Amino acid sequence: MSYPRRHACRRAAGLPGPVREGDAVADTRKAMADVGRERIFTFPFVLLMAANGLLRTGTQMLIALVPLYTLDQGASPAVAGLTTTFYMMAAVMLRPLSGSLVDNRGRYAVMVVGSVLYCAASGLYVLALPVWALLAARALQGVGFSLNGTAVMTLATDLIPERRMSEGIGYLGVEQTVAQLLGPWLALELRSACGYRWAFAVAFGCGLVNVLLRIPLRSAAVRVDARRVAAAPRRDVQDVDPAKRGAPPLWTRIVDRDAWRPASVMFLLMFGTAGINTFMAAYALGRGIGNSGLFFVASGLTLAVSRLTAGRIERRWGTVWVLAPGIALLVLGQVGVWWCPNLWVLMLAGALYGLGMGAAQPTLNALAVLVAGRERRGRANSTFFMAMDLSQAVGAVGLGAVAGVIGTGRVFLVAAALTATSLAVYLTFRARSRLA
Repeated sequence: MSYPRRHACRRAAGLPGPVREGDAVADTRKAMADVGRERIFTFPFVLLMAANGLLRTGTQMLIALVPLYTLDQGASPAVAGLTTTFYMMAAVMLRPLSGSLVDNRGRYAVMVVGSVLYCAASGLYVLALPVWALLAARALQGVGFSLNGTAVMTLATDLIPERRMSEGIGYLGVEQTVAQLLGPWLALELRSACGYRWAFAVAFGCGLVNVLLRIPLRSAAVRVDARRVAAAPRRDVQDVDPAKRGAPPLWTRIVDRDAWRPASVMFLLMFGTAGINTFMAAYALGRGIGNSGLFFVASGLTLAVSRLTAGRIERRWGTVWVLAPGIALLVLGQVGVWWCPNLWVLMLAGALYGLGMGAAQPTLNALAVLVAGRERRGRANSTFFMAMDLSQAVGAVGLGAVAGVIGTGRVFLVAAALTATSLAVYLTFRARSRLA
């Protein structure tokens, strides 16, 4: 019996028609087309990217300027190092609180408070501050950066369509890459041409414009907060077992109960970044390779390319087909740093590392957000970024101790082994259906 006749007979009998292979393919293509039509670059998202890009540029400028300024004021190298330590410690300590505030007080309020604190601290550098006040300003800036960063990422994940989450986070990360390439160069050029005061003033200007660009985002934030509240699960208090009432465990107030799994994978991945930031330049000089900064240029360029493309690959083929190759490229990049006989190999290692990080980080961030409920996205983001911050802090100290025992070069092999372990951890979670 021909297909049309068989189909007519089934319809006459009240049965669903048979599905041909071509129909299934057409349905799949239609579903993918529907996902592609879900817009990422809405006006609020573009405005959020522009504002955050300015803040990131100012951040990178100050990372380059503040330690140099401290040294030029006659402080010791240890005190110059404390300017970074105070900033990072304040940011890490505020991560858990920032997640809870974002979920309970709203994205917009926390974002504005964080960006205002950050901008105010940036303005203090224009003044001639004593060392203790400079350290206090760095701590205040770390508080603002933590509050703003968690709120911005959470609002962004509310604006991005869920089926394109990894792709949208990748686009948002491109601004960070541009800021890392542009900020330090701009800061040092202004310092040489005009002096510290003008360089600090430009960084403050970036922070001020960033605050002004947040104002039109209020209406979009109110809309997403309303959707979040409406979608939050409601439970009748009478349905809860009295024995189970009471305050939740302390760790669930700090770490999201679902997002910790992708965050733990990211924790292992970031050991490689800690090793490269801490030891790569000295190791390259020891092998007679100058201009090791080209490693970061190569990695920055490929990082941007990877962030622009990895989300589309993930949407087409699935998470594992982005994350597994990405982690493999990270391992190859770290092994390449250990082996590098010349500058060209070091740059190739940087390119591989950038490609891998650009694929892995947005994908894991998207997983951390999506496995948590919409009402817990603030805590999910804070859990993810806390894992990144702690990994770099612990990695710098831990790998330094390892370097004292087995040598600086083999540190990159240890970091590569930890990165490979992260893939095994991810596949284990995935096999047990712990990551959706």
